[in-house]
Amino acid sequence: MVTIVIALVIIASVAAVAYPFFVPSRADDIAFAFAGDPGWENLVVQRDAAYSAIKDLELDHTMGKLSDADYKSLRAKYESKAVAILQELDSYRASKGARANGDDSIERQVQQMRGDAAKRARCPKCGTRAQPRDRFCAKCGTAIKA
Repeated sequence: MVTIVIALVIIASVAAVAYPFFVPSRADDIAFAFAGDPGWENLVVQRDAAYSAIKDLELDHTMGKLSDADYKSLRAKYESKAVAILQELDSYRASKGARANGDDSIERQVQQMRGDAAKRARCPKCGTRAQPRDRFCAKCGTAIKA
């Protein structure tokens, strides 16, 4: 009996640890959607190079190899380059129709939450927004009318 319980606990532990390795992520879906596309791969390589350059720049500045003026100018240059590459990646993804279905549902949920937040009651004394089931203000303790 004890052996069976121990075996079940071990199996459950292994399953819990291994679960994330078997669940595909959204980033993998996008990466596989463009696998073999030279335009996409070129942009990804450029993005990674820009990130690496920024990390190297941070390290050099921390170690004292760069002056503050040089650091600021190079940082601005690499950041603008990285932003341009990220924008190209976004436009490339949009042009190829690879927008994930999850993005739309997330946007709808965010809009719904914003709408729900606007409808919430406010505390008459301090103006803090209350949660839907609150009867008293969490900040000042004043009774909130429905």
